[in-house]
Amino acid sequence: MNNVWIVKPGEDTNRGSGIIVTKDFNEIKSLVRDKSSRVNKTAIIQKYIENPLLINKRKFDIRCYGLLTSINGHMLGFFYQDGYLRTSCKEFSVQNLSNRYIHLTNDAIQKHSEDYGRFENANKLSYQDFDRYFAEFPL
Repeated sequence: MNNVWIVKPGEDTNRGSGIIVTKDFNEIKSLVRDKSSRVNKTAIIQKYIENPLLINKRKFDIRCYGLLTSINGHMLGFFYQDGYLRTSCKEFSVQNLSNRYIHLTNDAIQKHSEDYGRFENANKLSYQDFDRYFAEFPL
């Protein structure tokens, strides 16, 4: 098993900016210590899932929407039943940690790949497509 980590800036970032996937502990220490680096003030350091659930050998994330309200201390939550999955353009492998098209599903990253939209329209799957994929999945 590899010792792979994903490092994300803690604030002031979006669209995949400043995220790295690495095995190099010295690189992580350097990013966290160097305030002028891609990691701004704080960092989120997570153990990287090295054997993730994949769709057609590619990573995905699930986008869902919710709303939490609080009026006079009374909390009420809503969950929107529809959402989508974002997929990567390249087959998953921990052998190439620097390829962002393998490891990050952000549209801002994926749209620059020559394979963007090759497998799914705009690298998106509906929940219904996700259900169909796993209904055909051999167990």
